Amino acid sequence: MIGFIQKIFNPVRNKRAQIVIPAVLLVPTILLVIYLLFETTKLSREKIMHQFATDASAFVELTSTSNFLNATAYTNGAFPFRLFRENFDVTNKTIKLDTKVNPNPMQNEGDKSIFEFFYMAGAFPALGMDQITSVPKDTDITWEIRYFENTRPGWNTDSPPKPDETKFYPITSEEIAEYYNANWHLDSIKLYLFMYYLLSQIYENQKKVYERITSEGEFFRKGYYLNTGNCRLSECGREGAREFKKYFLETEPVYIQRVVTFYKDPVDGQKKSIKLDLKADNIFDGKLYQFAYLSKPSKERARKLYTGIEIKQSFEAPSNYFRVGLKRYNPHTHVRVAMQCTKESNNCVWPNPTPKYQVRIYP
Repeated sequence: MIGFIQKIFNPVRNKRAQIVIPAVLLVPTILLVIYLLFETTKLSREKIMHQFATDASAFVELTSTSNFLNATAYTNGAFPFRLFRENFDVTNKTIKLDTKVNPNPMQNEGDKSIFEFFYMAGAFPALGMDQITSVPKDTDITWEIRYFENTRPGWNTDSPPKPDETKFYPITSEEIAEYYNANWHLDSIKLYLFMYYLLSQIYENQKKVYERITSEGEFFRKGYYLNTGNCRLSECGREGAREFKKYFLETEPVYIQRVVTFYKDPVDGQKKSIKLDLKADNIFDGKLYQFAYLSKPSKERARKLYTGIEIKQSFEAPSNYFRVGLKRYNPHTHVRVAMQCTKESNNCVWPNPTPKYQVRIYP
């Protein structure tokens, strides 16, 4: 009986070896899948590394432009306004109305401060006579810091007229000197001239730095090199850097060469003036900075930067086990980077300088 049962199951047991044949045939397929997964992972890893390098480098490159525009906007408005507001006490009405010249105190609206003596002459920009004791707030969308329009006509526009080199620009108010006991404030005048000379140096130096680091897309190229390390520094990231070069933003500075100060002589009570030719006397490099604004081509570029620009950077794919050349498929990374301020025109440099530029990366 036992022998009979063994005869029945022996053929079944012998069929177990049949699975070896398909198993052997599947080994190459399994190995192929493993190699494909390995090579795909290696390529994906390379792509992710270059994408990260492109994102980081684009952000840093455009940040240099953002920093320059913020610094220029701050130099244009907030810095001089705050400086003179703190040094020329707005609330200290030390300049009294001259009742001999103007017996009606309502005509000139009461006593004045040294701050108003300079501001109403157009010496520096501020929030305006109706907000003279206020300061710009971080929550304000726009900082409406402007020159006194009566003495600086056309300056509060995005395309101000070129200053007249033959004109003497007042830095103390002629009207106040006539109707008030406005004495000769030598220390205040010296402070004004020195601080605007300092602003000249700040603007010119930051402009040189900006031009230097953006001329060849240095931040983008070096950032790309540091994040990848598999390309020559002299050639790394040049494709993306060339795109940034198209969006270089140029600022036009406004300088004045001649100034005049008005005051009232305490002896004879007459309005007098002293003129100073900075160029002829070789004082402060012959010119005094007032503000800077975006050139016309730069305004168009700034508008495009508001919505974002496309940056593409090709990279060399790694070799693979199958010896397939991937260069013909043009492997590259892509990023859209934008620089934005609080205005859709993206001009927060001048007028109403508001240093709120920031950089955004869009996936």
